[in-house]
Amino acid sequence: MTVLYEDKHVVCDDDALTIKRYYFPLGSKRIPYDEIRRVDDTSMGWLTGKLRLWGMGPAPYWFHLDMERPGKDRCIVLDRGGVVKVALTPDDHEAVLSLLRERARRS
Repeated sequence: MTVLYEDKHVVCDDDALTIKRYYFPLGSKRIPYDEIRRVDDTSMGWLTGKLRLWGMGPAPYWFHLDMERPGKDRCIVLDRGGVVKVALTPDDHEAVLSLLRERARRS
């Protein structure tokens, strides 16, 4: 398994995305690229994720633990076909967005 990108929040390898600190208390979630139906680049506001440090708010997005999220303006939203979407705030937003779009499209 070759790591294509890694920071304190996510790991992208050849086959899947792993989201660190997704489950309580500190469990990871692994999502194979072929399970991703859509990758969106979404703006965050004070009521739409920017203050959400972990979990789900009014929008049906589940956020991993990120204490630095209030300083970020955008998130990556992954649609896997369910009601609740996965929201990511990696350190290098553009790199992860590009990689996920490329890998999800190939699958």
